[in-house]
Amino acid sequence: MTYQEAYEKLTVLVEEIENEEIALDELPAKIRQAGELITFCQDRLRLVETDYQESIERLPKR
Repeated sequence: MTYQEAYEKLTVLVEEIENEEIALDELPAKIRQAGELITFCQDRLRLVETDYQESIERLPKR
């Protein structure tokens, strides 16, 4: 899954939860899924940030 796919799924889930479109019995599973998507997105962002910092550090100093 890509960051964009996870973010889009998370956005849909949040909208469904906020608009009370999810049955009460399904809510715990949807909240768990949202948490997993949040963790995935955070991990991807950390990875990109680390890669960015390492790339910057490798640039020749002026």
